[in-house]
Amino acid sequence: MPRTVITHVTETEFQTEDGRTIPHPVPFLKDEVPSVEELQKWYDHWYAVFQAQGIIADSSWVGEPDVEG
Repeated sequence: MPRTVITHVTETEFQTEDGRTIPHPVPFLKDEVPSVEELQKWYDHWYAVFQAQGIIADSSWVGEPDVEG
């Protein structure tokens, strides 16, 4: 899977290298917006966790997990 690279972070969303804009589930407070590097670490970590748990069904996942239930 090609790695999703985060290029910009705001209080309400982040943008990726391929031009996608993805909203945060919960907005950050203005003085608590993470840096691009920090959000990239979180994104990579949780992507790996979701993949290991089988929540991500394929490598194209961006924002909506494939959850059965």
